[in-house]
Amino acid sequence: MCRSQVALLILPLILAWLTRDSSEALSTFGVSNTRPPSPSPTTPPARPCSRQADCAGISSSSCVRTHYDTATRCLCGDNTTPLNGQCDSVAKSLYHVCSNSDECNEGLICGAPNVTTASPPHMKVFSPQDKICLCDSDNGFKEKDHTCSDADILKTSMLAVLVVIGIRKAIQSGY
Repeated sequence: MCRSQVALLILPLILAWLTRDSSEALSTFGVSNTRPPSPSPTTPPARPCSRQADCAGISSSSCVRTHYDTATRCLCGDNTTPLNGQCDSVAKSLYHVCSNSDECNEGLICGAPNVTTASPPHMKVFSPQDKICLCDSDNGFKEKDHTCSDADILKTSMLAVLVVIGIRKAIQSGY
C-alpha cells in the first residue's frame, strides 16, 4: 500500500475526529448561527465542611477541595454537588474517602493521608485513620493542582502531533 492510499484512508478519520461534537459551533458557509445560547443550569454550591465528619449525613460524599474552589465542601466522588443528600457517582476522584483502591479512579490508590502540621489546609480535614484516594506514585502518577498527572498523556499527545505532521507532509508531497 503506497503513501497516498494510506493518506486517503486516514484523512477522513482525522476529519471526522476533528469535527465530532462541534456541530453546534459550525454552520453552513456564510450563514451565522442565530439561535440564542441555551441557559446553563445553576447548581447551588455544596455544603462547606471543615472535617470529614461534617459530610456524614450525605451518602458517598467526602470533604474535599477542588482546583476550582478554595473552600472544602461535601462533594460526590466525581466532585459534583450531591442532589437531595445523595451521590450517584461510583468511582472516586482524588482526596475522596475510600475503603479500597477499587473505589478510586484510574491512577489513584486508596491509602492513608499524610496529615502533619505542615500539611495544606485541604488535607487537614482528614484524620490519620481515614483512607482516601491518592495518586498512584508507584505507577508514575504525580499530584499537581489537585489532580494526578501521567507521563503517558504527554507521550500520546506527542504521537498524535507526529501522525498529523506525517499526514500533512504526505498530502503536501502530492500523496
